[in-house]
Amino acid sequence: MSDVTALYNVEAERCLIGAVITDNRLLKAFTDLKVDDFYDPRHRVLFACICDLGAKGNVDLVTINDWLGKHQMEQDAGGILYVTDCVTGGFLTNMAGHYTKIVQECSMRRKLTAIGQELANRAAGSDDPEDTRDWAARTIKDIRFGDMAQLIPIEDACVTTYQEIERLQQRPDEPSKKILSGIATLDNKLGGLMGGEYVAIGARPSVGKSILALTFCVNAAKQGKKVLLISLEMNETQIVERVLAAEGETPLHVITSGNIPDEGWRGIAQAVGPVSSLPIWFSLEATTVDKVRRAAYRLYENGGLDMIAVDYLQLMEATYAKRQSRQEQISEISRGLRQLAAELKIPILVLTQLNRSSVNERVDGKKVKREPTMNEARESGAIEQDANIFILLHNPGRDEMNTDRDREEWDRLDKQGMTMMRLIIDKNRQGKHGRVTVAFDGDHMKFLPIVRKD
Repeated sequence: MSDVTALYNVEAERCLIGAVITDNRLLKAFTDLKVDDFYDPRHRVLFACICDLGAKGNVDLVTINDWLGKHQMEQDAGGILYVTDCVTGGFLTNMAGHYTKIVQECSMRRKLTAIGQELANRAAGSDDPEDTRDWAARTIKDIRFGDMAQLIPIEDACVTTYQEIERLQQRPDEPSKKILSGIATLDNKLGGLMGGEYVAIGARPSVGKSILALTFCVNAAKQGKKVLLISLEMNETQIVERVLAAEGETPLHVITSGNIPDEGWRGIAQAVGPVSSLPIWFSLEATTVDKVRRAAYRLYENGGLDMIAVDYLQLMEATYAKRQSRQEQISEISRGLRQLAAELKIPILVLTQLNRSSVNERVDGKKVKREPTMNEARESGAIEQDANIFILLHNPGRDEMNTDRDREEWDRLDKQGMTMMRLIIDKNRQGKHGRVTVAFDGDHMKFLPIVRKD
């Protein structure tokens, strides 16, 4: 039988059904098909009948006739005479795979034709063109991947896992596959960010989470990783000013003062060349997950992409839950970004605001600051559930220092114009939890390790 390049091939459908009824070992040919892959309504009924009977026992003319009678669907299937004709008609059981392919191809053509017609209607209507394009992309992807759950035997999983472990091993002559933050004490805890991880950084407002994310981005780029920064809070000039402050050892307030001394210019001039060569791209308008996806795939398909950072989640807009509560909208956004990380097999770093309401608590009648927890993520608990890693950024007050040594360290940093910071790894599915204490140099927009002197 030759392939038929049409929207349907009733003969191929009939031959496949006849072959499966004749040889029940061919039932596996049906596992890759769905009811609507068959064009002829009679064949849709027979497909459902055969699948049901096949799951329970043998399939033959007797059991099919009984099933159709019990479900009062004899006429829908064309009657027992038509079923008999399917079995006695001309077909070859060893061609079942070929018949299946024809049925699948015809089904695909019908679905693509329907998408084309709907796309033309939407494009000619009043819908937003970007929404129409996103609808088409999602629909075609659904057809491509189907809706059948993949079953993975543990034997295959073991082989795949062993190969992945072997692939990830660091070799002296190869660049690291992990993305490091550049903060050694934090990297010792996390072991670096890996592909597919959804990483959240949570902090109360104005604590420094944007600078921590920028630190991740710059250090990843220094490792040769290609980075996309979705910045919904700062523009590209504000971002680069902060990078130049860190790399050029020039205080940010000097850079933005409009009166930079010669020494400051020297620092900026020395930093601007290396900074300009970093593989970092900015997007300031990717306010929805679909827009982030478009920006990401543009880079991914034109040179590659290794990491995305989003600053920050609560500034994004929902695409489909626009009429729902803000909590449901944030859940949609978080879920979409997590799925994108899995699609591209790269880490996505997401910043999230924490509520202010729990900054202080009373201890012995006094108000004292306390560490935040990840369940304080503003407007949604979905971020906590979705994240592979959740890092909390906290600037402890002096009243939180429990030892003389800690208080002395806090005072030393304060005198130097720096702030003590705790990076709290509150969740880490594949590694260690814990706390890392660092210093935040607000003038130069950088985090520094604290070296203890014994």
